[in-house]
Amino acid sequence: MGFFKSFFGGKTSEEKATEGKSERQLQKEFETLKYDGLRAQRLRRYPFARKCLEEAVKMQDDFEAYGYLAQLLVEMGDLQAAIEPLEHMAKAEPSISSTLISLTNVYFMLDKYQESADKAQLAIDLEPNNPQPYFLKAKAANAMKQYSEAVNLLDKAITLRDDYAEALLLRGQIYLSQGQLTEALADADAVIAADQEVDSALLLRGFVQEVAGKLEEAESDYRQVLELDPFNQQAFIALGKLFIQQGRFNDAVSMMDDAIEMSPMLAEAYTLRAEAKKQTGDAEGAAKDAMAAANLQAAGEVKTEVVDPAASIKEIDIMHL
Repeated sequence: MGFFKSFFGGKTSEEKATEGKSERQLQKEFETLKYDGLRAQRLRRYPFARKCLEEAVKMQDDFEAYGYLAQLLVEMGDLQAAIEPLEHMAKAEPSISSTLISLTNVYFMLDKYQESADKAQLAIDLEPNNPQPYFLKAKAANAMKQYSEAVNLLDKAITLRDDYAEALLLRGQIYLSQGQLTEALADADAVIAADQEVDSALLLRGFVQEVAGKLEEAESDYRQVLELDPFNQQAFIALGKLFIQQGRFNDAVSMMDDAIEMSPMLAEAYTLRAEAKKQTGDAEGAAKDAMAAANLQAAGEVKTEVVDPAASIKEIDIMHL
């Protein structure tokens, strides 16, 4: 394994690395780097895997090795670095739509929504009957507040695949943000009927019911979400807000007790419990909870983005690689 030293131990040019070596030797070294990198990635030895794969693509313009490197960089969270190998792959093999879809997702996660939309359109041009790139472009359009464009794209995706739960949910969320409650409810019900993403669909339906003033129906939907997913932070927060809105302050305190037991770092649960305790006359308990919420926020604790029923929702997908 002496060639590893030549790559990782100070060689500054490809000429030095390849000097005096046969084509067969170079191919063997390339394959060793490539597959050692893949094995290291699977073992989560990320720095070593990255070194191997970066050196492998320097040795040989190999589409598969570039794919492994891009996937590794995404897995490591270095999204910006993942752009270069993915763009290289897209240029080398422009007819492979999966590379464009990966780029669409990475650009979206980097909040580069126009770039995401542009890559999704290229995928649409390649595969006009594939519903996924329409959905991904709709996500980018929604993030850019181009709601009519997003709905048109989602209509196309759902026409191509009528049980496309993610597309139905996003369209329903946009309808909700625009006050089109009948349409939003229909999309939520369609997802529930298809028995897909049921907890998300129930949450959406609960928001619609709440905005429509059907508070009992909203509470029922939120509670069903918790039956399906006892750790669902959005459902806890939605119920807490609903109880405070109804003046059910003791119920709100109890619900936030459960939320905090399930998710001790959920700052908004402490904030809502503080508000509810204040209304019950527990000034000391309210002050403690308000301080706990402030401390969590100051410490930079990550908390789930809780959806406001009247707000537009920006979704983020898992990388497609």
